[in-house]
Amino acid sequence: MRKVKSENTYMHLAYILVLLSIASCATSRKTAIKPQVLPGIDIVFTGGEAPDSVWVRVAPLPTDTCMFEKEYYEAIDFGRRDTYAVKDGAVHIFPDSIPSEYRIVCDNYLLTSCRMRSSEHLDLTVGDFSKRDYTLTGGIYSFDIPHYQEFLKLKSKLFSLSRYKLTEQELDSLTHEMHLLLDKIMAESHPEAATRVAVLLDEDFVPYAYDRLPIGSENTLYYTNIRARQNSAKRSADQESMINATLETSAPVPEITLNSLDGQTFNVSELRGKWVILDFWVSWCGPCRRGFDKMKKLYADYSDRLEIVGIACGDQTDTWRSLVNELELPWRNLLAPSPRAHDGTVAGFPVPAYPTKVIIDPEGRLCDFTIGETEDFYHRFENMVK
Repeated sequence: MRKVKSENTYMHLAYILVLLSIASCATSRKTAIKPQVLPGIDIVFTGGEAPDSVWVRVAPLPTDTCMFEKEYYEAIDFGRRDTYAVKDGAVHIFPDSIPSEYRIVCDNYLLTSCRMRSSEHLDLTVGDFSKRDYTLTGGIYSFDIPHYQEFLKLKSKLFSLSRYKLTEQELDSLTHEMHLLLDKIMAESHPEAATRVAVLLDEDFVPYAYDRLPIGSENTLYYTNIRARQNSAKRSADQESMINATLETSAPVPEITLNSLDGQTFNVSELRGKWVILDFWVSWCGPCRRGFDKMKKLYADYSDRLEIVGIACGDQTDTWRSLVNELELPWRNLLAPSPRAHDGTVAGFPVPAYPTKVIIDPEGRLCDFTIGETEDFYHRFENMVK
């Protein structure tokens, strides 16, 4: 009896070992056929009807850290264009062989622009693509941005199109608040997240953020973008220093020839013999518009000795003509390309912000260079012409 029991025990053990072996093989086969995540972008549409296809513009990211902002954006405007068919509400975008920017368009809606290295994988989940309702995860977007909602709220108040609502005191206070917040974000962020924050800033804050980027930022996908903007900001500062040097030496200003309202070219040197104020402005600038009433009073009070030349920067011709008439600007009005198209300058003058005002004396020499709408500008002019 003991022998039979022993044999039964051996048979049970053998049976268990066979089952374990089969289970092990099954697990191995299951592991072997498990689909691997491919590099690229997996897009899934979850908000009802999906588009038939997506259009993708792939632009290799520049690596030259000596580029300026205009050159950088010109570089990423090139690239290949691919179309991918959407099947069962999903599509896979294959990566480029080098780090690139991907602009994804659905039914003429620019859904998003994202950046990725060739070995990385991103997941893009899209709700209503017409409202740009999407979630992007993976790659550089897996790094959280600390204090992000606070940053977005403060950024919206300081955005260039919103600043006209602020007094000088409010602007100074919010600027100080943004500096303190950037100190915290840069100290707490992964380099990929830090450069993503910096690229969202207006040019007024880029140098501050650039100087506080964490170690390792030079290897991130947004670094060359920030560096190009920093290079342009530094060049504008250098140009401003040159203007200040010209002020000290009373050197004559360069020839300024631009298109006027009647479509003819006009050279500011034709106004020699009078004081001249060059007012660089743009249609969306609130402080520029607030200053027009003071400029009109100045123009009337010194009509025998003063000419004002309004230089709109980068506006559409129709918009410019309409606004000049609507705002009843009584002086000469000229139209110039945006300073971004000419290394941050307009007619040879750096225009880092709007408005920028320049005073030229009757001999054609530069006397004053002012950035922003300030009461001091008008006091300085009145003191000059007394």
